Amino acid sequence: MESRPLKRIDILRHELKALRFILDRYHSGLGLAPLPSCEDFQSEQGRDIYAAIVGAPDRAAAEQRIRSLELEEVDVDSFLRLGGEHYHRYPSLVRERADAIRRGEIKVEAA
Repeated sequence: MESRPLKRIDILRHELKALRFILDRYHSGLGLAPLPSCEDFQSEQGRDIYAAIVGAPDRAAAEQRIRSLELEEVDVDSFLRLGGEHYHRYPSLVRERADAIRRGEIKVEAA
């Protein structure tokens, strides 16, 4: 059990890494371990980006949808420019943390 509550900015950073990996692989046919669900993302920005990726017919459309989002805490150009190949562990981390938060084992700092 976490001794200190997780900071929202740290949650967002981990979610963005997971989302970069998902964006790189979701439409590529390379395969993906089970995806986190949209509800596993703790940030609204994470849920919006996730929906843009999985709701698009291909990567180009996903990137266009992401560019059209109004994201206050995300540098969209950097997000789209950086690759996600090194973040293969992050989608499962998002899922595991969400489960722990729902069970009350991990707390999130109040906004």
